[in-house]
Amino acid sequence: MADLQMLSGEQRYMTQLEVKLIKQSSPIILSGNITKQLGKKIAVSVSLNNLLKDAAFLSALLEKKADDKLRQYSLEGETHLPGVLGVHAIALLQQHEGLWSHGLQIKYGLLGEAKTPCHECSTQQKVQVEAGARGSYRLELGHEFHCVQAPTYSHQVHLKHEVTASWISSQIEVNYGKHWDEINNKKKLLISQVFKNSSSSSVVSYFMEFTMQVLEKQVNYRTQLQHLHTSQVYLQSSTNFEVQYNDHLPFVARLQWKDASRNGLKKWEGGFNIDTPWLYLYTAHKLHQPQYSTYLLTSQLTAGKTLSIKDLVLELFYKDQGNEKEGKVHIYTPATTYLQVGVMVLCRMYGFGDRALCYAVEV
Repeated sequence: MADLQMLSGEQRYMTQLEVKLIKQSSPIILSGNITKQLGKKIAVSVSLNNLLKDAAFLSALLEKKADDKLRQYSLEGETHLPGVLGVHAIALLQQHEGLWSHGLQIKYGLLGEAKTPCHECSTQQKVQVEAGARGSYRLELGHEFHCVQAPTYSHQVHLKHEVTASWISSQIEVNYGKHWDEINNKKKLLISQVFKNSSSSSVVSYFMEFTMQVLEKQVNYRTQLQHLHTSQVYLQSSTNFEVQYNDHLPFVARLQWKDASRNGLKKWEGGFNIDTPWLYLYTAHKLHQPQYSTYLLTSQLTAGKTLSIKDLVLELFYKDQGNEKEGKVHIYTPATTYLQVGVMVLCRMYGFGDRALCYAVEV
């Protein structure tokens, strides 16, 4: 038997099939119903009677709502197989301008609980995208999952990502465990990263940072990189890199230099140091040209932990005044002089100026 009806803008189609296996038995009835309202909703239901202990059925309703600002789709379904499975589910998908959200709730029961489902799980997602002027961009994403009978697997994820002309940042927060939705939940993972560009016509400046926290394990990790280069008064550059772990600094490295040369006279200085659990190293260098014919180079070295060197200094002096040249080398520490030598070379022209007599003098 089949029937098609049109009622108040709805199109309804019904069908029914009856099968009688034995003359005296109740007939097995399979029936279906489809109701459709164009552009708005559609409902489907199927039932089976007189075959199992109780009636088995399946039903679903899909509904759509839309206007200028909101689009919404909802789906509700239910199924029941006597003594085997019972499920009731509700799903919702919604868009409001740049925000998309989705939710799903399921109640289910197995075997003896099929008739009255008591197990419940739910999940929610949302995505929001915003695009602004000058290439700015913002993304926010959320996810939740929760099962009443299995709270250990419940979790919540929140992600934020932002991009501007001089800034890129990302943050993710994960809550999990039985108390996933409580403010003071200790089972939490936090990860963030930042990149900042503060450069201008005469300054190059970068900053990068990565952090991670695991509250349950009491882990706090941070990595930072900073770089600055300026050319306003003189050339100067510095780069710092450090790793922080639970309020300790297991790795630190710094490099810096400055070039203050003027009028063709060199004046440069720089330094580098690194500190790790196994090695500490510090070195500094200076190159100075007080006159066009004079150079002074000073290097200092200090090392600790695996290698021990304290305040070792190397000084090099060189002077060139045509016929008179002078050089000095001095290697020392505050306690010991390892090498100290100086030599002056003098040259005198004789004859018609095409021959020179040179001799060295220790100074």
